[in-house]
Amino acid sequence: MLQWKTQMKSKTAIFALFYLLGINTCFLWERLPYGLDLILTFGFAFLGLVLLFAFLVRLGQTVFNKFRIKKYNISTLIIAAVIAFNILFPFGVIRGHDLDPETFIKASREGAANCTTNLILGMDNSFIERSVCFGVDRNAGSYRISDDTVYLTFNNESNFGVKKTFAILRLKEDSTKGDYGYLDYYKSSNDTIPMGLGIRELKKKKTKAQQKR
Repeated sequence: MLQWKTQMKSKTAIFALFYLLGINTCFLWERLPYGLDLILTFGFAFLGLVLLFAFLVRLGQTVFNKFRIKKYNISTLIIAAVIAFNILFPFGVIRGHDLDPETFIKASREGAANCTTNLILGMDNSFIERSVCFGVDRNAGSYRISDDTVYLTFNNESNFGVKKTFAILRLKEDSTKGDYGYLDYYKSSNDTIPMGLGIRELKKKKTKAQQKR
């Protein structure tokens, strides 16, 4: 009986470590289609509650045994460490935006139900389109700027099912930090009513000579 309980302790600790691994790879979920990222988010939230309940039970048993069984103590400590880590970093150490390119322009808009659309133009002429609404959709591509027009080419497709589209820059002359103007984002080349994204970040691009230093 004692051996069976010890094995259960070990399995719970192993489950906790796999749970930790899953949380710290959540930045990969953004690439999953059809709302699978949302399903995984709710799934891990449920597993987190299960893990917390298991920890409370294990802690009670460990205290009841007066910390005399070493394997029980190690298992309980591992589960406690995983839970503490998850509280401090609920979405893992590496976040999806940590993998974004160095920002040249970042524009965003918040819609209904706190759904947000973000467009990040990188210094290296790559960009990220990220939509957060009951899940996260992330699409990447490359861009070029001609006058005030930003031409976007997606590696696959945008959230609106197109390969190419464009946006118009409307920069403020008297801009303040966090409010540099607007980026009128057209869902397709045939779109006539753009989606106005507020420009929250704007940095100067380095010259080729500066990049070589």
